[in-house]
Amino acid sequence: MQPKKATRREFLRMSGLAVAGMAMATCAQPAPAPIQAPAAPAATSVPPTAAPAVKKPVTIQWWTVPSEEFSEEAQRKLVDAFHAAQNDVRVEISVLPENGFSEKMTTTLGAGEGAPDVSFFWTDAWLPQALDLAPWIARDKFDTGQYIKGFFDTHSQYKGTTVTLPLGVGANFVMYNVKVFDEAKVPYPDMSPDATEWLQMIVKLNDPAKKRWGGDRPRGPYRAIWLNFGARMYSDDGKTVEGYLNGPGSVAAYEWLWDLVQTNATPTPADIELLGTQGTGPVDLFMAGRLATATLNQGHMLNAMKAGLPFGIVREPGPTGKPRHVNSWSLAVGIWKGTKEPEAAWTFLKFWAGPEGQKFLMENGNLFPSIRSVLNQYPKADLPHVKAFFQILEDNPVRAITVRGWSNSGILNAVKDLWDNINLGKIKREEIKPALDKAVPAAQKALDEARAKVGL
Repeated sequence: MQPKKATRREFLRMSGLAVAGMAMATCAQPAPAPIQAPAAPAATSVPPTAAPAVKKPVTIQWWTVPSEEFSEEAQRKLVDAFHAAQNDVRVEISVLPENGFSEKMTTTLGAGEGAPDVSFFWTDAWLPQALDLAPWIARDKFDTGQYIKGFFDTHSQYKGTTVTLPLGVGANFVMYNVKVFDEAKVPYPDMSPDATEWLQMIVKLNDPAKKRWGGDRPRGPYRAIWLNFGARMYSDDGKTVEGYLNGPGSVAAYEWLWDLVQTNATPTPADIELLGTQGTGPVDLFMAGRLATATLNQGHMLNAMKAGLPFGIVREPGPTGKPRHVNSWSLAVGIWKGTKEPEAAWTFLKFWAGPEGQKFLMENGNLFPSIRSVLNQYPKADLPHVKAFFQILEDNPVRAITVRGWSNSGILNAVKDLWDNINLGKIKREEIKPALDKAVPAAQKALDEARAKVGL
């Protein structure tokens, strides 16, 4: 059986953070239950003091999947390049379909045997089985500062130590169709567009006669736009919902969504359902000129570049003067703590997720590296929209605030009716604050249960 090529959307899901764009969608799914980590072999629990002599050659197992970021062919060539660079370690690569990969990783990690030496750790529930890399990083003076800070901080840590390295980067941003703006004689948006001005702009771009919308809608609450308003689901210590879920920032964000819906310049839930049935998504509508603006990602940017579509990129809207956030992601890669060859595995991991490997995958695939010095070598780094994308990658990651080792789905479920009613036009603006107040007890209960599941 040929491995299934993971789509960009599937790979975004793999990264542990759902893509947050402007279009109708559902709330996040609960995170898998944590896997109980069996005791690690003694060899992997003793911090290395010096690189021991490695048996030559040592063979390790690498499980991976094909994707739009890097094909099976590119990854096999990466192994060849690694072998050419040294003689101590041989890598046996297994390219699996995404569903098969996830199932096998969950099964082998849960059993404590049969897992690959090196692999993706894209599910938080797998992290207890990842090897603590801190001793190897310290011994080899491996430069973790080479990674873009926000991505290293949010895609490498578990219980206060480094267990994975971030491979590649992705983010959501707003793309605007230059041709549509010129036709409507509307000035291009600022790099950090004001949320109120955004509503006025999309109304001017809206043209029912041409079946064109000025923009689309956020995919869910408590992502970039919500955080731009200062909204939070709970307190910074992760204990309290009251005053946060129903606080001023949350109220303002939901009221902005209500105002957005009332412009009639965005697709309705019925429009989205119909278009989805027809196989048309936000990127297709944008490319066809039926969406003047849409929150998309770097894969869509590449498609637009390939098609020769004139476009620009800006941040998601928010109040002027407030810090800006970005829905961003990376793929966490690491070593199984049960490996019998930690030195060999670390040698390959450093290559794969280090400058050499990420540059190779950039040049032989569609990877945008998580290492700034390599990212700056991107062949089209001087293009205005690519520069804008790189600038947005430095913004505050949503994941740094919303991901804490437990599932937020219960809290989001508590405000799902409010979300649905706003999008369906079934609630008055002045009813938003009371609805958030009413959701607090159920959200607090969900938060308490989520914390208890992870032992907090």
